[in-house]
Amino acid sequence: MVRERRLLVALPITGLTTSYCAHPLPATHHCVQCQMRTACSFFPVQNMSAKQNKLFGIPVTTTATLAFLSANAHAQSSVTLYGELDTGLAYVSNVSGNAQYKATAGLIDGSYWGLEGSEDLAGGNKAIFRLERGLSVTTGEGLNDHPYYVGLANETYGTVTLGQQYDSIHDYFAPFTLTGGAGGTAFAHPFDNDNANNSYLARNSIKYAGPSIGGFSFGGMYAFSNAAGQFANNRAYSVGANYQNGPFNAGAAYLHVNGRGNTLGGAYDTVNLPGSNRDIFEANAQTQNTYGVGASYAVGDFTLGAAWSRSTYSGVTDADSGSALPSAGFSNYEINGVYQLTPAMSLAGMYTYTKGSGAHWHQGALQAVYGLSKRTDTYLETVYQRASSGPPVVINTSDPSAGRSQLLVAAGIRHRF
Repeated sequence: MVRERRLLVALPITGLTTSYCAHPLPATHHCVQCQMRTACSFFPVQNMSAKQNKLFGIPVTTTATLAFLSANAHAQSSVTLYGELDTGLAYVSNVSGNAQYKATAGLIDGSYWGLEGSEDLAGGNKAIFRLERGLSVTTGEGLNDHPYYVGLANETYGTVTLGQQYDSIHDYFAPFTLTGGAGGTAFAHPFDNDNANNSYLARNSIKYAGPSIGGFSFGGMYAFSNAAGQFANNRAYSVGANYQNGPFNAGAAYLHVNGRGNTLGGAYDTVNLPGSNRDIFEANAQTQNTYGVGASYAVGDFTLGAAWSRSTYSGVTDADSGSALPSAGFSNYEINGVYQLTPAMSLAGMYTYTKGSGAHWHQGALQAVYGLSKRTDTYLETVYQRASSGPPVVINTSDPSAGRSQLLVAAGIRHRF
């Protein structure tokens, strides 16, 4: 599973409106619900000429058809099409004892497309939905690793949604790690043991996200097992909070899972844990607890971040054989920094130390991203991981090393639409 970052593009449908942010852009251009940390990189289709529309793959005839179909649409409704493609080339120093040269899919962000919409219900209320589908650019394979939900939002009281969703670790802790920020997928902690890279989403979930009050916000999620007579078998709940005041930002989150992977239709799938022969196996865990705390501080164009997380898995069994295995625990300590060198170029780096049950891992990473346009950029990155004697060494998105270390060097391109 790979992490995603969204850039929203509004369909040019007559009768539908969108809300705009205040990011500085050239005249007549506005971003739509932009989530970028730096200057907005979106040019909306609805403010472009017919010729420019074709650049987005939306011919004039399609635009006219959509406008006709939506002639009776409510003036305060919106539907947004968006997505991203991320692919590149990589060298991995040690995969089962051999060097590997490969095409990559999603070293920073997982490729995907999505639809998001809202309907004004008056009185500060609106109905919302989000549907996303992941994919591999290199193979064309569809991936069920993105959210789907529908819900209600209120300007004063917050938002309630139901569906397959991110947990509070993703919402309130992960942004302070580099894997949950600029670094992306390959920068995950070993085995993504704390889910900071959102390798897993919670099915059957109901989620609340509160409004920001004086810089403070909070939220929570409950995911049902959906098993008759086994209410707590593969169910989960999580809570989190965030505080922001000027250049300072901090967050904390907690996730608890009972009977993880025990049922196919429950809250979470099985989890990947390190084996005894430098391998990784799929495991069921009767109890999982994950805690995370992080903070960041911005000084001009530089942001310094730090994060700590602790994940424990008890009652572990091999998902294939059913054999009982020892409990596992991981403590992750990370320090990271992001520097906006120029309007078009950013630099990022991190160091992580992970202490496991009788093992430890060191991981360092560097990344440079250069924007070719408002929607397309290229990147170079390298990740190095080294472990104590015995445990598997594996950089996220790669296969395990045959030794104690592994190096990844990669270049890629991302395009957002």
